[in-house]
Amino acid sequence: MTDDEAVFVEEMGQYLGSYKFVPMAGRVWAWLLICEPAEQTAADLAEELRASRGAISAAVAFLSTAGMIRRARRRGDRREYFSAPPGTFNAILRSIGSAYGRLVRITEDGLVALAERPPAIRRRLLEVHDAAVFLERDLPVLIERYLRDREARLASSSSGLILSAVDLARQQTS
Repeated sequence: MTDDEAVFVEEMGQYLGSYKFVPMAGRVWAWLLICEPAEQTAADLAEELRASRGAISAAVAFLSTAGMIRRARRRGDRREYFSAPPGTFNAILRSIGSAYGRLVRITEDGLVALAERPPAIRRRLLEVHDAAVFLERDLPVLIERYLRDREARLASSSSGLILSAVDLARQQTS
């Protein structure tokens, strides 16, 4: 791992840690986004990230459950291989709407349960409900637009690579 890659890996760990992820999960995910080969064993991850096997095990369990990484085995090899293949994050984005749909239904049930209570008591729950309805309705539309735009940029790129967000921002300001 180069020094610049190490900075990236640490920053991702800190960033996800600020959102209540275990920082090691952020570090593992960051490394799997940039490593070669793209598939890494737990031992590879522990060595590269200078972490214990236990920390790696907990991080990959969390990341695989969250759908952020893929676990695979190779025929004749007892080890598991971990990767963050292209499309994984897009799948997470597409699933976001369903998470808010469940919250809508739960808060609707709560509002029904509080039907006879004063409006001031219902107001807090109504705030959550209304936000969840908005997110369930509008977030998937925005995500699909982003994914379509991304695919269009990929298809129109002569090199087959997507322009980075930094490159796009530079183009828009020039």
